[in-house]
Amino acid sequence: MFEYILIGILLIALPITNLIMYRYAKKEGAKSFFELIAKFGYDNKIKSFKVLNQMVPKGGIVFLGDSITQDYNVYEHFPGRLVYNRGIGGDTTSGVLKRLDVSVDNLKPSVVILLIGTNDFALLKTNTQEIFERYQEIVSKIKQNNPEIKIIVQSIYPVNETLDPMTVLPRNNLEIDKLNQMLQTIEGVIFFDIQKMLKDDNGRFHRDYTLEGLHVSPKGYELISKEIEKLL
Repeated sequence: MFEYILIGILLIALPITNLIMYRYAKKEGAKSFFELIAKFGYDNKIKSFKVLNQMVPKGGIVFLGDSITQDYNVYEHFPGRLVYNRGIGGDTTSGVLKRLDVSVDNLKPSVVILLIGTNDFALLKTNTQEIFERYQEIVSKIKQNNPEIKIIVQSIYPVNETLDPMTVLPRNNLEIDKLNQMLQTIEGVIFFDIQKMLKDDNGRFHRDYTLEGLHVSPKGYELISKEIEKLL
């Protein structure tokens, strides 16, 4: 009986904890956000990557990003290719900058496929110009260690606030589109403008391709994978 009561308490407490974490991170900005994600999994993912890096061959394809990448079953979608999933849920452009050595450099990849930035709008005190500048810094630092590397910068995916506003907001497609316009100007990369294919007639994340307006559905990953394969 006690076990069932404990499980019930945990089921109630977890969503409340996540909501408090989200609101606190949004309020306090970048410094507090990184303290929180370090506590709730960021550091553990880095430790895991360090171990995995020693076990895998080098020279493959790195998928780098946040939870959209973390949830991407790249090993199944790209059979026969050497791929590494280096996504961390809740990450931002600032977070990626802090972990390029573990997530990219140590793997000596031939290709990096980058998708990051949607969480910047929700969790950091920032704007599109600052996000863009961090993107440029990410690209520059990757190329410092491997000038010949192919970097594919994915456009930030659209959102659909009509499905689950609590998850999606304050992200909005106006700011995402503005950032995507800027990302197209980054030199020395391939800009993968997948967001056009993911939108419905109203410019929102199509219901078929998203779970709740932010994250990607199996059908969405299938479409994205087919398009990425054309670039490899």
